[in-house]
Amino acid sequence: MADEDRAKWDERYSLGEHVQGQAPSWLRELDAELPNEGAALDVAAGAGRIAVWLGRRGLAVTAVDISPVGLALAREIARDEGVRIETLVCDLERDELPAGPFQIIACFQYRQRDLLPKIRSRLAPGGIVLAELPTVRNLERNPKPSRRWLSEPNELLRDLGGLEVLYYREGWLGGMHRARLVARGP
Repeated sequence: MADEDRAKWDERYSLGEHVQGQAPSWLRELDAELPNEGAALDVAAGAGRIAVWLGRRGLAVTAVDISPVGLALAREIARDEGVRIETLVCDLERDELPAGPFQIIACFQYRQRDLLPKIRSRLAPGGIVLAELPTVRNLERNPKPSRRWLSEPNELLRDLGGLEVLYYREGWLGGMHRARLVARGP
């Protein structure tokens, strides 16, 4: 499956699909809660919109993704923005996440059931998790993504239990039913 996923995403990024500019505005609204220094990890980084945003904040960013084409775009965008990020081609279903610890770990639009506990284990004391996932309710209005990639109601809260929730919202946001979370580690 990994080779198929890599080929699919390489093609999409080569065609300019899923290349987005700015980080979501809801993150900018939480600026005061988020660190401006230390190490950051962007999980399933794609073309790097979150990684570049974290780099602009002053964090030392590692972006991981299955697609080398997406990560090349991330490096190019970072360079154009005057930001340096490290990239690592990583099959999240087979490979381990970088060891950390990280002050911020971001995971956007990628659900892998066993990933959130791994993310939690890489978090520095007092570190922040940023996450946004489409939920199963999305299928009420949209045929994609498939159920495999959709979170259950309150899944982020359950899988990151024990963290201090700074922000949580689940609902119809931007045409999709999404769960958004910002949480701080102990």
